[in-house]
Amino acid sequence: MRALTRDEIQNALSRLGDATGTYLWLQRQVKLRDVRTNEEFQRCFTGFYRVRRNFEWRSAYFDLLESSKVKGIAFPEALKEISRRTHRIYASFASKLVATLDPSKPVIDKFVLKHFELRLAYWGSPDRETKTIDRYYDLCEKYSAFVQSPTGKMIRELFDSRYPNPEISELKKVDLVLWQIRT
Repeated sequence: MRALTRDEIQNALSRLGDATGTYLWLQRQVKLRDVRTNEEFQRCFTGFYRVRRNFEWRSAYFDLLESSKVKGIAFPEALKEISRRTHRIYASFASKLVATLDPSKPVIDKFVLKHFELRLAYWGSPDRETKTIDRYYDLCEKYSAFVQSPTGKMIRELFDSRYPNPEISELKKVDLVLWQIRT
């Protein structure tokens, strides 16, 4: 991973704006609302996570999110179930669902993957689903190490000084910053 400077991190934090408030609202509300039917939650979620899909797709997605709230869901199961319901592999959306229910899990995003020098399998790639699951676990490992690294520690300290809130996981603090640093 490329070394990040203190200035890059501080600039990323300044670009977060209301994202931390939106994130915290989503994390609280997912537990309190029926996300299958709550339009306010769906609108906020789709805006925050940039879900640009049709009504049928969103219905299947929010149904899975709601049905997974009690027991949680692991990434492989989320990926497979979204694929079964929508007939496509959506690594990013599966990871967003998992991370919404378990904030200690990472989100697959093209900008974050780039930071960790990872790539998803190409469309049409043999065993794409298996390769996507493997890549997710690679990302989990890299995040775990990075969060504890000197740069990860600096990100968390700067994040806490600007947005002091114990409800945001250590991983999510790093994730929000990396997402803002587009390389």
